Amino acid sequence: MLLCFVDESDQGDFHGFAGLMADEHATKAITDSLNRTMRQVAVDWGIPATTELHGHPIFHNKEDWKHVPTRVRVGVFHKVFEAIVAEDVVILLRWVHVTRLAERQARNFYPVNFPPEQVCFQHILQRAQQVSATRDTYTLIIADDRHDRDRHRERFATYQTEGTPGVYMQTNLDRLLDTVHFAPSHMSRMLQAADMLAFIYRRVHTVTESDPRASREMAKLWNTLVDSGRVHNEGNWP
Repeated sequence: MLLCFVDESDQGDFHGFAGLMADEHATKAITDSLNRTMRQVAVDWGIPATTELHGHPIFHNKEDWKHVPTRVRVGVFHKVFEAIVAEDVVILLRWVHVTRLAERQARNFYPVNFPPEQVCFQHILQRAQQVSATRDTYTLIIADDRHDRDRHRERFATYQTEGTPGVYMQTNLDRLLDTVHFAPSHMSRMLQAADMLAFIYRRVHTVTESDPRASREMAKLWNTLVDSGRVHNEGNWP
């Protein structure tokens, strides 16, 4: 059985999700590695070892990370990504272009105009189903807690009874177990890993770095993921 940890990142027309699929062994290994990283940061810079690995404040030098030097914060990103790709995981990355989605739905007279977060999350679920079927196993979805969690659970139940809407990768998600489980990211290193993936995924696609050093580091982080061969069917819609 696999676990799929999911988080999102959005800005402007970009609405994206990252999913990190791992079995119990990879989940344990990545969690241990991230805990070791934070224990070292705690010793060196005096922040709690339980501090959340959260992409936005780490990158922007905020919250608990405001007194941690840039080189250390960049190093944390690299250590997180290296810990992820060192294990037998599957990385799901998908984003929806908000304006193009609305234009497509209007142009084709969609009977229901689905919001971008629903479309993108559905695409993540379809890819988790695809990976599960290929590996002849089942997957439990664990997502970062959110205010509209009940609506996502309802949609998930509908997908399993009526199938996902449209003909694109149409499926009843029979390889995904139970319901979507939501958990607070500050209590889960794996959700934090998904957050870090989502943050870099969004930034690579939405920001042209003005500092050449930042541009180089972003390229290195992105290449760590791509070159690992662990990214499955990445892309955007429409």
